[in-house]
Amino acid sequence: MRRSSPDGLPLSENDDRASCRHTTALQRFYYASHQVAIAYDVHICEAGVPDVDTIYGACPRHEGERLAAYHPSFHVPGKNHTVIITDCRFGEENLAKAWMADRIRQLILSRRSQWLPPARYRRQC
Repeated sequence: MRRSSPDGLPLSENDDRASCRHTTALQRFYYASHQVAIAYDVHICEAGVPDVDTIYGACPRHEGERLAAYHPSFHVPGKNHTVIITDCRFGEENLAKAWMADRIRQLILSRRSQWLPPARYRRQC
């Protein structure tokens, strides 16, 4: 059996470099709710540019409890990282997604206001 890369090019059987380059293992990272800014900087932003393909989601809780609960999360497809916020639980999946999206939006807006001076101090061209 011949292996091929995602580009369709054949790979040699001894080329470990190529097989490592194309791994798509999902990595999960766990953060507390007060560490959302750190998770944003580490996983979503690269050199100050955010990954616009980030998907907000909710991970079901698997701790053996009878009540269904969802943890807010986001997935960065470019890095194949999933970040889960462990200390927040919601009874509905859509509430967990909305909470995650709202926290990221608040973070972006608060940082934008730090970098831009008020309109009355901006130079008029």
